[in-house]
Amino acid sequence: MSASNVSYQGDAYSKFRPSYSDEIYSLIYNFHDQENGEYNLVIDSGTGTGQAAIELCKKFKSVHGIDTLPEQINNATSRDNITYQVGPGEDFSQFQNNSVDMITVGTAFHWFDHEKFFKEAKRVLKHKTGTLAIFGYYFPVISNEPKVNELVKQLVDKLEKYTNPKVRFVRNMYRDITFPFKDQAWYITPKSEDTTNISQPTTGSLMEASMTMENYRHYMKTASAYFNYMEDYPNDDPVDKLVEDIMKTLNITDNQHVVHLEWPTALILARND
Repeated sequence: MSASNVSYQGDAYSKFRPSYSDEIYSLIYNFHDQENGEYNLVIDSGTGTGQAAIELCKKFKSVHGIDTLPEQINNATSRDNITYQVGPGEDFSQFQNNSVDMITVGTAFHWFDHEKFFKEAKRVLKHKTGTLAIFGYYFPVISNEPKVNELVKQLVDKLEKYTNPKVRFVRNMYRDITFPFKDQAWYITPKSEDTTNISQPTTGSLMEASMTMENYRHYMKTASAYFNYMEDYPNDDPVDKLVEDIMKTLNITDNQHVVHLEWPTALILARND
């Protein structure tokens, strides 16, 4: 994930952001294989600290990760076949026409200039076989805890004025964006988020994980709106207050108590024309 005008702590981002699920990668590769897509070169744009890149490198000969934030790239996980670069997520000028097998964007596409991105993606992706995979998630819910999730909603509402307007794209599961490709497949979970019935079936949730309350605290502090809020109110930490209220509601005192989370998530797959 990448963002403008935000000072992320790359080490915390790397430690506490969840990994993308096997289900997401399985859907991506199945779509790519339908037209015998190759696995030579993939660009992971908005790579962050390499959460997707380290999975993609298991399938592709070469992975090129791009992110606008140096602190993200400085904390990225290295592998022999991954190259990281600081730069705009829409700039593929170093790649030749019709040369890239896949472009992925994980929870970063809402920050991009979409017109520029699509123009470049169409140029560099291989015709007929090149795959574009856009996936992203929003604030998670804690499974089977409606009272707790109301507290989370209150925090989201509190941070609304500190949230970049572009975040609305991922909040609405990217449905506000027109993807200029004929061959597309959409996946959205949980089902309650698929308000326009565009999702194809999945075998499970696209994004879910269990974590301790302490790790949940750290995860919530990687949100861009949280950083913006704390710049104005450095002595009023809304995430600490949220975690305190959640623990009271659940009647727990141990910050190592484990909760199960599910993230509203969208995966959009498209094949170059």
